[in-house]
Amino acid sequence: MIHLSKILCPTDYSDTSDKAVRYAIEFARKVNAHVRFLHVQPPENIALKTAASYGLNLVSQENEDVIPQNFAGVLMAEKKNGLCADIHILRGEASKVISDHAAAWGADLIIMGSHGRTGLMRLMVGSVAEAVFRSADVPVLLVKQSDSEKAANN
Repeated sequence: MIHLSKILCPTDYSDTSDKAVRYAIEFARKVNAHVRFLHVQPPENIALKTAASYGLNLVSQENEDVIPQNFAGVLMAEKKNGLCADIHILRGEASKVISDHAAAWGADLIIMGSHGRTGLMRLMVGSVAEAVFRSADVPVLLVKQSDSEKAANN
């Protein structure tokens, strides 16, 4: 018997990952699982770190470790309705951080969005979802962006 108690749902707060977030919420409710949302920031900016070591105070333009208000609102509303969930923000190469965190946390399933790019676009931009699918030790459920959503976003 398959028992799912921990679901990891990576999010970059895009429309594609929002669709996966909604799917993960409903899935977690149906199987009574804890869902952890994971946002991965890019690795530290080496130029800023180096400048700081020389006493220069350069300001990063990134909103680091900030959860968008709309996402925080959805999460709080779902938790009030009984969803067992939390959010973690980590830094590094997205696919590696996601796979490593899934193993360290003991996730039973990863639910994430996929843009569904093919051909040259996939080669040019890469695919975090594909890399996670190949490297994770647990099942990965990919929630694809619909064709109408792809056309609207391109």
